[in-house]
Amino acid sequence: MALSRRQLLLAAPWLVIGLIVALLAAWQMRAPEPARVVSCPDLRAGCSLPLDGATVGVEGELRVLKPFQLWLKAPGARRVQAHFTMAGMDMGFNLYTLRPDADGVFRARIVLPVCVSGRRDWVMSLEIDGRRIELPFVTELS
Repeated sequence: MALSRRQLLLAAPWLVIGLIVALLAAWQMRAPEPARVVSCPDLRAGCSLPLDGATVGVEGELRVLKPFQLWLKAPGARRVQAHFTMAGMDMGFNLYTLRPDADGVFRARIVLPVCVSGRRDWVMSLEIDGRRIELPFVTELS
């Protein structure tokens, strides 16, 4: 059964809408860019990141249950978040949004929970405008 010209004209907008929805769904399902793992021997001294000259560091002591300031200099960045995890351990929801200060340095006040097993090995996942970097670090003994 062939469609008439009128039926084709009526169906065309719906076909275009369906195609757009399918393309948007495929775009959303694309694999995220893998995180780059960066070694940072001393976060308090700061480290360079492989993202357009960005640097990251902390102010204060890296101890659990003790607040410290996380800072990130990323010229031109719009959105910065930090998520803290431990490999193979559920440490709860530790996601922080860094806000720029008057100098354009992104900052957040971080408080890490205590691991009941006594572990101190953390992974900080930074997301800078959709690009991810992971920085493993170890908190200090209390």
